[in-house]
Formats: sequence, C-alpha cells, structure tokens
Amino acid sequence: MASVVPKETKVVRGVVLRRDPAREPCFDLVHLHDEVPDIGGLGPEHRRQRVHRDYNQEVQNLEVTALCLVDFPEMPWELRVELARQCWDEARHAALFYRRLKEMGGWKGMFAIANLDWSVVGMLDSLAARLAVQHRTFEAGSLDIGQQTIPQWRAMGDDTTADIMEAVDADEIPHVRFANDWLKRLADAEPRTVLQVAAAMTWLRRVVAVTGGTTMHPIATSTESRELAGFSATEVSQVARLEQQLLATSAPHEEGQNHA
Repeated sequence: MASVVPKETKVVRGVVLRRDPAREPCFDLVHLHDEVPDIGGLGPEHRRQRVHRDYNQEVQNLEVTALCLVDFPEMPWELRVELARQCWDEARHAALFYRRLKEMGGWKGMFAIANLDWSVVGMLDSLAARLAVQHRTFEAGSLDIGQQTIPQWRAMGDDTTADIMEAVDADEIPHVRFANDWLKRLADAEPRTVLQVAAAMTWLRRVVAVTGGTTMHPIATSTESRELAGFSATEVSQVARLEQQLLATSAPHEEGQNHA
C-alpha cells in the first residue's frame, strides 16, 4: 500500500521533510525540538511548558493517524477502524492536556512548538513504514518516557497531571499493539513489507542523526508496557541494548533532552 497523495515539503538541515500542518496564528513554529527554548527547573513555568508540549504532541498524533486514513484508502477495513478509534483517543488526549494547561494558568501558543513527528512520518510512502515509525517507534518510545515522567509529576505533588499521563499511556499501549499486529499481517500478505519497514528505519536513523540534537537523557525501557503492546521479550531486550549504545555514543556531551 503506497501513498500517491502529493506532499508539500520543506528542507531542514539538508533533509527533505513534510511541511508543517496548519496551526493557529498564536503558535510560534520551529522545525526542531532543540529550537524550542527549554525553561528548565521544576517551577510553574517549566510545568506549563511540558503540558503545552504534550498538548501539541497529541494534536500531532491525531493528524498523523488521520493522514494515514486519507493517504491509504485501500487499507483493510479492520485497520481503518483501529486508526479511526485512535483518532478519537488522540483528540481526547489533546483536550485533556489543553484543559490541564488552562488550569495551570497557561494558554495555547505560550511556547514555541515543533511538529517533527508529522514532518518525518508524513514523508513515508507506505502504510507499513508509517506504522513502523509512528506507532512501533515514536509511540512505543512515549511508553518508556511515561514510566519516567509520571513519577516525576507525582514527586512534584501534581497528581492531576500524573493521572492524565497514566490515562494517556493506557490508551497508547493498544495503539502500539495493533500496529505490531498489523505489521505482521501485512508482511505475511506481502513480503516486500519487510523491505519497506527496513528502508523507513534506515531513513529515520539518518534524519535523527541530522536533526536530533547531540545529547540524550537516559530513559529506561518500559518492559511491562512494551510487552503489553505486543513486543516480544527479545525485541524489548534489543530496544534496551540500543538505548545503552545510544547513551554511550552521546556520553561526551552535556546532558540534554531526548526525543523519540
């Protein structure tokens, strides 16, 4: 299943990416996560920035999922239903984070935003490639991040935000699981699916090398969440080993933000 919908693109550090999705005039758009000023610390402004980023991330997840429905109308009906349900989930997540942001005294557009997930995934021409990158890589990575950040919110005394994060993670697990399941089914039906996924992951590594910044925080692999999401024990071990390799590579640099 290949997309034939024309793409509007942009060039970032020599890499051709999909042009940003439409945003209201109140938003300051930047291309990369490391171009978003980091408030730092644990104060109210830092907390608002984190929730503002999560709000935009959920909007992106909705857009990427909806884009699959538009670009691949010939996909099996059962998969369309899964993606449509995910659109509902992501819209609900965005509403939860936006409401929480306003409760914290924030507003949309108060911080710059980057739509890198959309720009990367939207360049992929096959449905299998998008499921592999968006669901199996980006959303699975968010499960790892959630296991670290949820206790942080509770330690800051913000159980409300922690509860939202837990609810979002509970929805993300089946999103990753159905993608894992469908990638296997698509590969069984069409062997070249494996080549499409491999090519997408090779391209993703190149994009990350060019746009991903130079530093990483250590983020532990969430074994339980990944197994619930359909990863085998061997695959979870491989993810953990890759994480350690990436950290070793970035060790000479100062500590910075890690992006899935």
